[in-house]
Amino acid sequence: MKFRFTLLLLPLMLAPANHAVSADTTPCLVRSMMIDTLISDYGEQLAEVREIKGTGLLEFHVSPKDGTWTAVLTKPNGMSCVLAVGEGIDPAKTVTLGAGTDI
Repeated sequence: MKFRFTLLLLPLMLAPANHAVSADTTPCLVRSMMIDTLISDYGEQLAEVREIKGTGLLEFHVSPKDGTWTAVLTKPNGMSCVLAVGEGIDPAKTVTLGAGTDI
């Protein structure tokens, strides 16, 4: 599981420490591909969505089985970028919106 987090954060770790990390260096995919990957590869489901005015949607995906999570920013152009990943969510307290939830 730690390999997944390292792989997703590799572009961020390789960025120079004295420069701000731009969205161009974060892992991005077309939203449908991002969602399919989170569901099929990591068992994560959409749990929370918030609008960030002028920027896009902040999505929080969690695995009700493993307690892992991924924060994703979906831009108005349909691209979704991973902002952060982690683990430690209590699966018993996780409520997901379901795979068919349309945002």
